[in-house]
Amino acid sequence: MSSVAGINRESVEAWAAAPTPTVRVALAGCGAVGSALLHELSARRVPLERRQGRRVELTGVLVRDVRKQRAVALDASLLTASVDDFLAADADVVIEAIGGIEPARRIAEWALRNGRELVTANKELLAAHGSHLRELARLHGGTLRFDAAVGGGVPVLRLLDDALGGGTPSRVRGILNGTTNYVLGRLERGETLDTALDAARKAGFAEEDASRDLDGRDAAAKIALVAWAAYGVAPEAVNVARRSLLPDPARYVRLAGRHGGVVRQVAECALVADGVTASVQPVIFAPDGAFGRVRDEQNHVEVDTGWSAPLTASGPGAGGTPTATALLADFVCTSRFTSRCEDVRCTAIDERRARWAVEVAGPPGALHRAVRGCGLVHTDELASCAWTVVRDFTRDEVELLLARLEVDGFDAIAARIDDECLADPEGGR
Repeated sequence: MSSVAGINRESVEAWAAAPTPTVRVALAGCGAVGSALLHELSARRVPLERRQGRRVELTGVLVRDVRKQRAVALDASLLTASVDDFLAADADVVIEAIGGIEPARRIAEWALRNGRELVTANKELLAAHGSHLRELARLHGGTLRFDAAVGGGVPVLRLLDDALGGGTPSRVRGILNGTTNYVLGRLERGETLDTALDAARKAGFAEEDASRDLDGRDAAAKIALVAWAAYGVAPEAVNVARRSLLPDPARYVRLAGRHGGVVRQVAECALVADGVTASVQPVIFAPDGAFGRVRDEQNHVEVDTGWSAPLTASGPGAGGTPTATALLADFVCTSRFTSRCEDVRCTAIDERRARWAVEVAGPPGALHRAVRGCGLVHTDELASCAWTVVRDFTRDEVELLLARLEVDGFDAIAARIDDECLADPEGGR
């Protein structure tokens, strides 16, 4: 008869002898995000093995140029510029960090069709093909994880799933592009656009071409994914109204300053009377408000639940390390995408009314003619620029106003004034 001590010793010895399971990981992309992810995997190897009970084995890394020097130590034999060779590595988990549509879509479809786990931060791909990829995962037993696609180090999608459970928010809005916020902050301090962009590139926050950030396309893809998570509307079906800060973001900074505020690029999706509306646009906030205090590459998100105050999350939203950390969190996550509102509300016209700051490059008469009874119109000393506040306008009505001014030969811009933060220059709310 064996003693208890003997049984325990045998159990311990058997456990010690048991091999640690291995998960094979293939990484597509080794730029700023991919390199940071490899660094995190290496630095956290031991705690990851303890937490997951499995060892991570890197099977391949897809790059554009295998001869390029990398920012992380890496076995050169793992590098390939061939998508076919990369997929032949036959990994358990594919982490996609190359961005764009192709070859990211081919890689994603292969992984999900073969029942693999796909981890991606590619908001452009997901906004265009998210429903298709999710269906592939369902049909073939794969797993699609993409929390890292929105917010960088701010877990926006996980907040919707974990904090709300099956609940549905009335509105989600936030600063979702850290590059744009970084540039706007520099412009507020008097820098030129070129200088601000150079600083953003040197800090690793901006690509050489930052137009997708400043014109709102990047944030539009992200808010489409938020609408998918919050309301069940397929991201491809979300019509995101978008107002670009280009060609002159500093003009919006000056307009906000004339109204005592600061401008932020805000992405929003919300339930309205007959569906879901979504937008990316400049909004003027009080400098000491929650959005006004968001500086540099930070992101900030508010989820309105109908409670006394919105749920909020803030953190770094640009740069390789925050996104890499979010990818790593997806990699170790055990939950799946939460479905909501499968009866899918279609996207709708936004009939909500607000106050808007409107400016024309021209004399004040242009605004008086375009907006009857628009109220007090301000102008600069040379009467080369005029601005005013219009009240109770919908977004579409403001677009029509700007189009009318453009037809008359005037260069006009507009930014919504946040209802809770700023008073009109005349002293009203």
